[in-house]
Order: sequence, then structure tokens, then C-alpha cells
Amino acid sequence: MSQLPKFLTDKNLIPNVTINPALNYLGTETAFGFGAEVIAVEASKKFSQVYKFHVGDTGPKTPQPIIDVAIQALKDKQTKYGHFAGYPKVRENIAKYWSELRGVEIKPTNILLEPAGKSPIELAMQVLVAPGDKIIVQDPGYPVYESLAEFYHHGQVLHWQAYKDEEKQTLEFRVGDLQKLIEENEGVKLLVINTPQNPTGMVIGREKLEAVADLVRQYKFFVIFDDIYDQITFGGRKHFSFISIPGMLDWTINLNGYSKNYAMTGWRLGFVVAPEWVIEIFGRLAINKWSCVSRVNQIVAGAIYGDMELDGFKYPSIKTQVQELINKDFVEYEKKGQFVSEALNLLKPYVVCNEAEGAFYLYPSFANILKLSYVKDELKIENDKQLSRWFLYERGIATLAGSDFGKMGLGYVRFSYAEDRDIHIIPGIKHILNTVIELIEKSGQTAPLTSHDVDTKVNELITRYFA
Repeated sequence: MSQLPKFLTDKNLIPNVTINPALNYLGTETAFGFGAEVIAVEASKKFSQVYKFHVGDTGPKTPQPIIDVAIQALKDKQTKYGHFAGYPKVRENIAKYWSELRGVEIKPTNILLEPAGKSPIELAMQVLVAPGDKIIVQDPGYPVYESLAEFYHHGQVLHWQAYKDEEKQTLEFRVGDLQKLIEENEGVKLLVINTPQNPTGMVIGREKLEAVADLVRQYKFFVIFDDIYDQITFGGRKHFSFISIPGMLDWTINLNGYSKNYAMTGWRLGFVVAPEWVIEIFGRLAINKWSCVSRVNQIVAGAIYGDMELDGFKYPSIKTQVQELINKDFVEYEKKGQFVSEALNLLKPYVVCNEAEGAFYLYPSFANILKLSYVKDELKIENDKQLSRWFLYERGIATLAGSDFGKMGLGYVRFSYAEDRDIHIIPGIKHILNTVIELIEKSGQTAPLTSHDVDTKVNELITRYFA
């Protein structure tokens, strides 16, 4: 029997038949596995509370108008199979809204409803990438891109590594580095771009995306453009879409959906925008894989963008109501992001945090914490993964290791600030600051602030952002 994947042998699960050896290349999304560990630590009652900065879920609940539409659809017995690609009216509403939003003509035939955002990633790997073709993923980046790319096309995955400024401890995706990667490797077929980005929270602006479009025109590769957090941007930044660039709709698989903007993560509802021929193939695969998105979800998907009617039942548009509600959520995200960033930077140069630009993630560097003598010699912590586990199991702080998102994440820790401000974010930040101060002082060094200063300094930030 060929070598078994580690995720099976770690649990002593031994198949009684031979299995696909490509499973050795299949990764995972660490947040889900780590989330199970967080639940176990909570259940142990070791800590009065576990502060959650690991969750990529939304803090807000689904807006009530969306729930009301779903309830009405259920009352109308809308429980039969749905259209495999999405009912024409649903796709018409999405296409109209997105045409206005992106400034490019998008037809209903450019749209496919699907169960959340991950499906188009797999479909693109299956449809576009032939043996020998190469796929470029961002590093650091959302791990599912690389996981699926390696599973289907192992050995053909390249990494667009973020440039690290060693002095500032900041990361930046530079188009020049991408161009060099393409020039040095023949057969690049697919590039994955995520903005606003998970895990860093960085936003890739128009100038860089237009430079990437120039590379697409020159080298003829497709782009998976993941802008699932497109409405969640801060500091006056505006999301710019790759398909807004003339001609790029022909070269783009744009995945989006309802999970993040509309606080509908558990609904598993998304859509993809792509050339008509791609949608035609995706639709056939959809029939083979999941048949259709549920009829109730399809009704909701349409009503969020316009009036819906199905089988004689009418569902008025909830677009304006919902937008007013989620805009308030976005303001709260921005305040929490700025608060967390500034609070962590109180510990500079030991902890260096980037600016909150979008999504609801920050990616601070803990490289200088890992160099502390107490951390290295007494706690025997050698890397960000061990640090993340120590935070959870010894201090009740749940964060994700930066290297879970790629090699360039070594020494970083991902913080999500989606959770409730008063239950997790504010008290959790105070606990983190005190914990790191302890590590610094036990290493015989002087912290930028003392534990006695934490409440005062954090309360000043609370007044600035939340008063």
C-alpha cells in the first residue's frame, strides 16, 4: 500500500483498500481544526474565558430582513430542487447589481450560484489546469488555494511571496516579483489573487491590479479573483475589482458571495462571475457535484439585490434595508481593526502590527518575541506555531500561526477581530498585552509599557474608537 496521508495515520485510521495517493498533497484550512481545539480548551474549564481571535467567521448575525425572506420562502413550501445554475431572475438580479458596481457589462449567463466561495477554486483547478500547467498562489495566503492546487496538480504550484521589509517587519505583494516568477517558469495557467486579503487584511489597489492585467495580456493566464470581503475596506479605501479592467472579465473567475459581507457564513451561499464558456462547464460540473443550491437560498440570493418572483410567489427586494444594516457592521469592523492594531503596536518593537486595511484580519509580527531568551530557553518555543499553541493552552488566547498561511508567515500571528468587542476584543487585547509583557520581563528586558500601564493605555484607545 502506498504511503498513507498523515491526517489519517495521526489518528491511527488505516484504510482496508488502496486509496488515492494524491491525498498526501491535500492540505486543510487550519482555522477549522484549531477551532475544535479551542472548543476542547473551553470545555476543560481551565480558563474562565478563552479569548477568540482565531475565528474567520463574522461577529454580526445575519440581518433580520434576510432571515424573514427565508422564513417566508419556507412558508411558501419552496423546498423542491432549485435551478442548477441559479434561477434566471436570481442571476439577472446579481448581474444587474454587479454591472453597476463594477462598471462592466455582466450578463446572467456570466453568473453561477454555488454553495459558498470555495467551490469555484476546485472547479477552476479541474477545468483550466492541464498536466504541466502551473498555478501561482499568494504567500502568505488563504491555505485552501494551495491545498486544492497541490491535490489536483502536485508539484505545479508556485508562490508569489510577499516582500518582507526586515526593518519595519511589514509585508507587501510586489508585481515585479510576480512578473519574475512568471518569466522564470513556463506554463503558468492560473494566478490566485485575494483582496481584501485573508490572512493579512491587506488591500491590493487599482495600480497593482492594472499591472497584473498587463501580465495577463502578455502571458495569457487566468486569474481566480477572490474578493469575498469586497465591501469591508477601511481608511477611505475603495475596493477595486479585477473585472473592472477592460478585457479582464474574459480572463477571470471571480468568486464572491454572501458569507462575509452579509454575515451569512453558515448559509453556504456564493456565486461566481466568469466568461460564459467557463460558466457552461462549471454548470455541468455543478450538476455532478451538488445538483443545485437550495431553492430557499436562491430566493434569498435574488432578494438581496432586487425583487424576486418564483412559482407565483413574490419576494420584494430587501437591498436597501440590508445595506443600511451591514454598513453599520463595516464601521464597527473598522473601529475594532484600528483598535487592535494600535493596541498591539504599544509593544513595538517586540510586536509589530500592520494597519487595518480591510476584511477583519491583522497579521502582526511576533518575530522579536520568538527571540526572547525566556521564550526560547525556558518555554522551548521555537516558532509561531508553537507560540500559537502556547497562547491557547497556557493563557487562553486563541490565534492562528502565521506560517499556517505560508512560508512568508513565519514569525507572524493572524488575529481576527470579528468577534464581539466587549466579550473578546477589548478584554482579550488587555490579556494579550499583559501576557507579552510577562514574556519580555522574564527575559530580563524592559517592556515598552508595564502591566500597570495596560488598562490606562487601552482605555485611551477605547475612548478614541468606541466612545
